[in-house]
Amino acid sequence: MLSQPQRIGLAVFAISRFHDAGEGFVNGATGVLQSFVQAVEKEYLSVPFHNFAHAVDVLHGTIRLLRLIGCEAFLTDLEQFALLIAAMAHDIGHPGVNNVFLTEIGHELAVQYNDRSPLENMHCAKLYSILVDKETNVFGTCSKEQYKEARMHCIETILHTDMPKHNTMVKDLQMTYKVNSEVFGAKDELASNLAEVEVFGHPGTKTLVMDCILHSVDVSNPCRTWEVTQTWAHACLEEFFAQGDQEKVLGIPVQFLNDRDKLNRPNSQIGFIEFMIAPLFAAQIRLWPVMYELGDNLANNLAQWEELWVKETCPPEEEQQKIRIRLARSEKICRMPN
Repeated sequence: MLSQPQRIGLAVFAISRFHDAGEGFVNGATGVLQSFVQAVEKEYLSVPFHNFAHAVDVLHGTIRLLRLIGCEAFLTDLEQFALLIAAMAHDIGHPGVNNVFLTEIGHELAVQYNDRSPLENMHCAKLYSILVDKETNVFGTCSKEQYKEARMHCIETILHTDMPKHNTMVKDLQMTYKVNSEVFGAKDELASNLAEVEVFGHPGTKTLVMDCILHSVDVSNPCRTWEVTQTWAHACLEEFFAQGDQEKVLGIPVQFLNDRDKLNRPNSQIGFIEFMIAPLFAAQIRLWPVMYELGDNLANNLAQWEELWVKETCPPEEEQQKIRIRLARSEKICRMPN
């Protein structure tokens, strides 16, 4: 378990070393970056899941994914840097309850943002309230046009971490592969790589890729090793349960995943992986086969959660068989491009 100062140091190191010395937008100005990360850390709340530890985790996941897919071939240094800053701040100020809850109780954030992604809009606003101060403005060396572009990318990607945008993103990824299937299926590796760069460099596709990177890393806990996956899953469920406790006290509908007295934890993770996470990562693995390890982890974790579900609930053999058949399809799409 890292301390907050260690997490701050880790975040500063990761961002400052993402580009080679003399390149990128830090260029030795680590003092501003240090002040920025410290300011961001102060705005994260001590909730079970959406806290500063999650922010640092997402930052490192974003860096890993950018490296893995060879982002430098189609994303500019500014686009990469903006994505790292968005990752750092994507859940800043998160109160540990979701948008549905805020809307249901008529919270001031829901009122302020007209019930439209109130949390994500708040995260963007908090990020730019920090960037107003020149001592914490990591885009301070940018030109006016670069600043506007970076702001556009930060807002765009953070707003697309809102789960209602998830299914549209999956469909857009699937369509990108379908429309360019000849490119991604080409046998000439060099020609294929050049053509792929052209596809990903198209403005519309580039926006989709950037949105997808931050969102997929944000929900990538099921794609880690089992020990890491299980730890994050329990932290996330504890936050859901705390919201459910509030919903019971307030007499408003208790959302499906939030009732600690009724929810089976392994079963909730099986459903989350099967219907949400597996389709997302399967679509990405088709575009970037180098991500296969995440798919393997996803399939392995699905089997682990199934085993725990059987152990905790002792379901009839017939029900177990139905689940096995169903999950086998999800495991298959996780492990290999179709």
